[in-house]
This record gives sequence, C-alpha cells and structure tokens, in this order.
Amino acid sequence: MRVAVSPFYGLSFAAGCVDAISFVGFGGVFTANMTGNTVLLGIAIASRLGVVPRTLGIVPPLVAIAAFVVGAIAALPVLRAQFELRRAARIVLAEAVLVGLASLAFDGLRNDFVIPLCIVLVSFAMGAQSIVAAKAGLPGISTTYVTGTLVTAVTKGLFAGSDDLGRRQAARAARTWVVYLAGAALGGLLFIGFHRAALWPAVAVFVANAGWLACSVPSTSSSKA
Repeated sequence: MRVAVSPFYGLSFAAGCVDAISFVGFGGVFTANMTGNTVLLGIAIASRLGVVPRTLGIVPPLVAIAAFVVGAIAALPVLRAQFELRRAARIVLAEAVLVGLASLAFDGLRNDFVIPLCIVLVSFAMGAQSIVAAKAGLPGISTTYVTGTLVTAVTKGLFAGSDDLGRRQAARAARTWVVYLAGAALGGLLFIGFHRAALWPAVAVFVANAGWLACSVPSTSSSKA
C-alpha cells in the first residue's frame, strides 16, 4: 500500500512542538525523543555515584521512557495486520485526547503529581504515534526522533551512487528534520506566550493531523513527495 507522505510531516511538526513544550515545562524531560531521555537517565544515575553534579532526577526520564513504550505497545494491535489510514487517524485523534488531558492538568492543577501525570500522558501519545510512523513504511520518516532521519538524508543524498529513489528519500528526510525543528521552535514560542496553556494549540495540531490522515488518498505521486 502506498502512503501519502505529507501528513507525516504534520506529525513530525506536532512531535517537535510537544517535545519542546515538555522539555521547558516538565522539568527538562522529553516526551517524544527517547534517545535524549536515555542520556538524561544515564546522567542522573551517574550523578548518584558522585561522578557529575546531582542536577537531574532519575524518575522523570524513566517515567517518560516507560510511558512511551506502553503507548507503542497499545497502538501496535490497531495496525498489526496492515497500515490503514483511518485506523492511523484514530490513533492520532486519541493522541489529541491524551495531550488535551495533559493540557487540562498542566493548565488547571497545581500539585506535585501534575508534571508526572503530564509526562505519562504525552509520552504515551508519542509512543502510539511512533507506531503509526513505523507501520507506514516510509524510509527515514520516524516523526518522533530525527537521528535516523538525518542519517537517511546524508547517506541517501550524498552517496555518489544514489539513484532517484535514494535522492527522493534524502529530500523527504531533510524536510522531516526541518518541520521537526519548526515544530520545536513553535513549541518554545508557545510556552513563552502561553506558559501553562501552551499545550492547547498543540492539541489543535494533532486534531488537524488526524483529519489530514483520514482524508489522504494514497497515490504514486504523493508517495514520492
């Protein structure tokens, strides 16, 4: 099944947005970038041994990683047989609900449990989104991290023997990195402008992406975008 690429740029944008808001609003924890959380967790563990200054907590990145994995596991059965746009759209719509709940909590509550709750909700949503991207089968398009995306852009775009398909994949990966960066920049601006209400615009982005996926018509031309 050929899958339109454009909606996945939107998902990458959304992931960058919530990742930035999470990092600045949830105490320096990512909700989409589990590579970053793994590094933070390692530093936090080392800091308990006196190796580095004790400035990071073990629990927040560990909670984010666990919630991300559970979210991915929860979404997997929905797309286990084959990738289907309407099912993918339902997963993204469920993401919007989870991020909306996190926004309600972050904006309206003031207690010690709010930040961990928000980390769980948003990381769970990002884990589910990672399955949508993985099942779509678009090389170099992960939507929740960009390390592999950058590698695809370099290897497919700069390798002397790259064919037309490789160059298209490289361009697609480069665009994904750009929109992830743009989403992160927007997330930072939203937090500056709206602070604890910053997640509400991100909810609208997820709803729009769900509609975009549901309305996308797979075609040969769109798959090459």
